[in-house]
Amino acid sequence: MMTGRERVAAAIADRRQDDRGVVAGAEMLIFGALAFVMGSLLVVNVWNVIDASLAVSAAAREGARTYTEADPDTAWSQSQARMAEVLNEFDRGDRALAPSISSGSYQRCAVVTVTAGYEVALVRLPLFGQFGTMTTVESSHTSRIDAYRSGNFDGAC
Repeated sequence: MMTGRERVAAAIADRRQDDRGVVAGAEMLIFGALAFVMGSLLVVNVWNVIDASLAVSAAAREGARTYTEADPDTAWSQSQARMAEVLNEFDRGDRALAPSISSGSYQRCAVVTVTAGYEVALVRLPLFGQFGTMTTVESSHTSRIDAYRSGNFDGAC
């Protein structure tokens, strides 16, 4: 007859030699790693859209500010150049859309809305670049031309 200690030692020895459950554990490790990789890609892609949104909103804001402070003859070209600079500073100049402006003539107190856009790839990986379907991120900024601006151009408030 076996003592209590001998029975416990025999049970432990049997468990160490038993390999039941190893396959299920290995499968779960694989699925866990896959879930981690997919979750990481999701976070990277969400951040890619947020970063593009920040870049486009900064470009629209700077474009509107430059347009309202520039000379009437060169306002739009200076605004476009400044928006391109801002997008290049954010490293987003490659897929920038053509900016647009909604205003009448350049005059005092005129409201100007500048819109900037950027095409964001569905997947952007650091070593592989961008690929996948494209989504457009747009931002607009509205500004008013100064009422007390010096210069010779039309308009009164």
